[in-house]
Amino acid sequence: MPMNQHELYILNNFDFIARSFARMHSLGQSVDLEAVTGNMDEAQREWFYFRYEFYCQQALRVRSPEVEH
Repeated sequence: MPMNQHELYILNNFDFIARSFARMHSLGQSVDLEAVTGNMDEAQREWFYFRYEFYCQQALRVRSPEVEH
């Protein structure tokens, strides 16, 4: 079933929020993900956590790039 415009808008906003909180986390700020995802349904929460983890890993790679010899 294709997503409607409203669902795409919500996911786009959640992606922005996930990226923002992952950046905060990478800078050492405390992030309460339960508070952030408290009003999300299960599918939205799962998607949010997946994107948050992706952005956290991305930030980690940027902060500690592998050194090539």
